[in-house]
This record gives sequence, C-alpha cells and structure tokens, in this order.
Amino acid sequence: MDRIDEPARPLGAKRAALQLRRKRPAVTGVRGKVQALRAAEVTLTSQDERVAFTLRPTALGLLVERTQRQPMGTRLIQVMVFADQEVFDRWCEVEPLRFGDALLYSKLRREGHAALAPTQ
Repeated sequence: MDRIDEPARPLGAKRAALQLRRKRPAVTGVRGKVQALRAAEVTLTSQDERVAFTLRPTALGLLVERTQRQPMGTRLIQVMVFADQEVFDRWCEVEPLRFGDALLYSKLRREGHAALAPTQ
C-alpha cells in the first residue's frame, strides 16, 4: 500500500486551533465594520481597463469613485457622493461612457440604483 493511499494523519494541536479560529464568525468592531463596507463595495471595470467605477454606499448617500487611466501612465480619479437617485441619474446622463461602453454604463446605472434604493 502506498503512503498516499493511507488514511490522513490527525491534525496537530496548532493546526486544529487554527481551523477552529477560521470557522468562528467575523470579529465585530472596527475590523468587522471595514470588512462589511468592503463587502458592500462594487467595482466595475471596462474591458480595456481604462475606466473603473467603485460604488460604495455611505451614510451620506452613494459614493462613486471614477478612475480613468491614460496610455502613458497618468491617472485621473474623481470622487462624487450622490444623495438621491435623481441626482445620480442626472450625472449618468452626461457621463461620456454611455457612448463608449454601453454595457458598463448599464451596469453602472443598475448597481447605482440598487445601492440608492430605500431598504424596507
């Protein structure tokens, strides 16, 4: 019988403790809140990766971070906060991306509307 076919050896004390710690729920407090915010964050990127949008719900409204990369390595980052869906829709109407990448534009609007929708 080969060694690979033998039953697995029991875990050592340190390894067993590590696996138990990993199974416990996430830590509450500042670290847990940061992890929850990261989970609610959505990043949308164009296929050529020149334009990226990060949407993050906040207490003030929807925070949208628009990152545009130029071919020569420069980067333009714009950060906006939208208090309601009406203001977000007005901004979307003048966003030049709607002509360049319609699929990314529709995802941006859909995710923005979902983030701004009132929770019931």
